[in-house]
Amino acid sequence: MNHKTMKLLLLLFTAVLFTLALAACGGDTTTTEPVAQATTAPVEEVAAEPTEAPMEEPTEEPMAEPTEAPMEEPTEAPMEEPMTVNNSLNGVDECIIATDGPFAGVDPTGVNIVWWHNHSGSREEKMLPLIDQFNQNNACGITLEAQNQGSYDDIRNQVNASINAGDLPAALVVGYQNDQAFYQLNDTLADLNTFLADATWGLSEADQADFYPSFFDQSIHPVFDNQRLGFPPNRSMEVIYYNQTWLEELGFDGPPTTPDDFREMACAAAEANGDGTGGFILRDDASAMAAWTYAFGGDILTEDGMAYLYDGDATVEAMAFLKGMLDDGCAYFFTEGFPNPEFAARRAMFTMGSSSGIPFYAGDVKTIAEEGSKDPDVWGVTAVPYTTAEPVQNIYGGDIMITNTTPEEQLAAWIFVKWFTTPEVQAQWDIISGYFPTRAGTSEFLTDFFTENPQWAQAVELLPFSYYEPQLISYTAARDAAQATFNAIMQLSAGATTDDIRALLTELTETANAAQEELMSEVGP
Repeated sequence: MNHKTMKLLLLLFTAVLFTLALAACGGDTTTTEPVAQATTAPVEEVAAEPTEAPMEEPTEEPMAEPTEAPMEEPTEAPMEEPMTVNNSLNGVDECIIATDGPFAGVDPTGVNIVWWHNHSGSREEKMLPLIDQFNQNNACGITLEAQNQGSYDDIRNQVNASINAGDLPAALVVGYQNDQAFYQLNDTLADLNTFLADATWGLSEADQADFYPSFFDQSIHPVFDNQRLGFPPNRSMEVIYYNQTWLEELGFDGPPTTPDDFREMACAAAEANGDGTGGFILRDDASAMAAWTYAFGGDILTEDGMAYLYDGDATVEAMAFLKGMLDDGCAYFFTEGFPNPEFAARRAMFTMGSSSGIPFYAGDVKTIAEEGSKDPDVWGVTAVPYTTAEPVQNIYGGDIMITNTTPEEQLAAWIFVKWFTTPEVQAQWDIISGYFPTRAGTSEFLTDFFTENPQWAQAVELLPFSYYEPQLISYTAARDAAQATFNAIMQLSAGATTDDIRALLTELTETANAAQEELMSEVGP
């Protein structure tokens, strides 16, 4: 075992110890995607997200583990029977062998490949027939074996174990963007820019433009010479849940767009309940801190994407805003499980979480109505209240990565990725999984689904305003530190100033950048 590998293992071991210590203190150990709000739980992605996410999950989890991402993700998945999907190879109906370019002479015919994924329960059950359509009909006779390897954490451990043993992991693996950075320290992943640009097997400019820009760019890593280390099959988003019926009863027309309106409505609901509940249930994880920073017009990264910037004006102002709501009784913490039951029971006008929690909110609102023999409240999802001209929504989610196996396996893996992200196939995957599409062209295949799932449709309208959390290799540790800082800020005395808040955020920035510098010292000769 070389020095580089030993040092990585030591860092990973340290991260595990840190995570266990947080857990012992009652802290949230998930990193990447922000977690959804499930009452009944079986969930797969525990995040990232969503931290997702966003981060669906996101990076070790932008969760998410995004980050280790936010995690939620409904297991019981809704919806219809698989429809017939496009089995062509994105316009290539014959399995040809390129005569020039990086894949000249590479023949993917009849290649068998394995995909390590994290989908379980009914989601996996309904995904397998979709995979079978690819296996039965793709023009190259490629066979893909989809293997559920557990959570994002489980997959990360397996990939790292393979690397340390000198073996190659599966041809395709899922994971967050910060996972990609870890793997690439050992040159484990293929640069997908090579595939995208290939004259025979690439994606057309029109197809590339169909992807939402932030999703398409999320796996480009500036610290690795802008290599594209993953491809986005789906995403989740940080949203605000609101009770429309209750808002109207209190004299408001609809959900807020600005922080001032948000505060006024939350305070009115809190006053109506009069018992410390009713306003906004605070969400304290790293994806929430990122989401509020974006909504206030800032970023938690430096402009070049190479370092953390948690003490910028936007983060300070956002944290001061939330701290003020808490001090004035317009927001509160709810720590016993997920907040959707509180929301359904009108103990919160607003909650915040991953869009993957939508099915759980729907179920709880319906249950409360049935138990009270009344009509269910009308509810919805909206953008995090913003000070910018347009919303800036935090998104997160795992990517599919292609590992550095043989040229034939890499090309076969890419052919599957292209097929899986066509609009027709992506629409079916969205219906199965509850995830959001990553390209705009998918919507034309989801018309009926939008009608049947209005809150999901509301969130889809926000996709063009998406932004994402850091892909930095240290983001898992940074997420844990950000959550601790969020809580430290909320625990400041009521008279705390913005200078007090900035001091804590500066400390967070320094801690996160020190972790990043240490890990990146492993890069290079």
